[in-house]
Amino acid sequence: MLINRYVFLILLLSVMAVDALALLSLFFQMPLPMMFDSLRFAGNLSIADSAVYLAGLLLLLVSLGLTYYVVLATKTKLDRLSFVPFLFVLFTFAAFDWWVNVPPQDALAAQSNFADRFSPVRDAASAHAGLDQHLVSSGERNILIVMVEGLGAFASQDHQKLVWGPLLGEEVKESYDAESGTAVYFGTTTSGEARELCNVMADYRDFRERDSADCLPKRAVEAGYRTAAFHGFTGEFFERFDWYPKIGFQELNFIENNAGLNPVKPLPHCGVAFRGLCDADVAKSVEAFLSGPEEAPKFAYWLTLNSHKPVMPGEVPARLSCDNGGVFDDVELCRMAEQWLNVSHLVKAIALNENLRPTEIVLVGDHHPPLFTRSGRRQFQPGKVAWLHLKPKMDDEARTAAVRSSAQRPEN
Repeated sequence: MLINRYVFLILLLSVMAVDALALLSLFFQMPLPMMFDSLRFAGNLSIADSAVYLAGLLLLLVSLGLTYYVVLATKTKLDRLSFVPFLFVLFTFAAFDWWVNVPPQDALAAQSNFADRFSPVRDAASAHAGLDQHLVSSGERNILIVMVEGLGAFASQDHQKLVWGPLLGEEVKESYDAESGTAVYFGTTTSGEARELCNVMADYRDFRERDSADCLPKRAVEAGYRTAAFHGFTGEFFERFDWYPKIGFQELNFIENNAGLNPVKPLPHCGVAFRGLCDADVAKSVEAFLSGPEEAPKFAYWLTLNSHKPVMPGEVPARLSCDNGGVFDDVELCRMAEQWLNVSHLVKAIALNENLRPTEIVLVGDHHPPLFTRSGRRQFQPGKVAWLHLKPKMDDEARTAAVRSSAQRPEN
């Protein structure tokens, strides 16, 4: 009210832009410096294809216009303006907003403003599964880590078993022992990758000044393994082309090379804002890598994509009746769960491939799903992600017999 209208407009636009970034930072649990740093990757996203993101942008522009209009209209009536009711409404609204939206204290660990960069992490699925020890003591076994995008830890064990269901059935039990649990997460996806692959608190920015890092893929190479990473999106996103080789990945499979599949055969794309290869196709590449005829054991890492918010309906088999929210009573969450369930089916096919040598398989979420509704968020344990470890319990000959036996059974 005291400055030039054009200066005010510029300041208002700047403040609202920072406010929007702060909101996204909290929503996606990404520290604000990381949010600013990641803006340069915005060109990799298909924002225009997402009705959710477009609606958010429209709401921001409408709010900007209305605020500008109200302030200018008030400026002509300064003699009748009283700051007392204004301040009362302001602080009342701020207090109510804080009470409604502040995350629970026990979920603060999930927020990624961690100070001790590269400090060790013991609460990780790869650590609970003892993958580091397997690299040394079981050099003939493959290792597969599947990072499931957006998979938190359900508060309901029934819901969690629903997602893991295909991997808990009798066919898989004949070849694998299953153990499951939860781990504390921090930050976004690259923090989840650092947690599971390197067992440290970090994100993609922490690898910039490092030539290498003592991570599981690097130890696998030293133990004689062949290592490969798979993801259906571009390797430029979050600098994965740069830091994946630093932590030990010899082969990189992204959308740029059809995730290691036939480079001249066009593949369908899935997703909305994060539009890339379909997880079902990437799973084929992972399976081909692990079941190949090479003598060297293999270490594979697969970061799934299609459950990234917002989820495109109809991309995977409709197994959970999501049109009315299914058992979750939340359409958005149900569609994400269908994607997670589909990943379990894809991993089951890999696990039961008769050409696969005994393989340690770990599935784990990267972070809590960024859901809009509080009812949806309350269905997850605050600050936790779920993991499942399939431990082979047979040698190659016995396992092949079990797989063939299960293949002869009629489908339910």
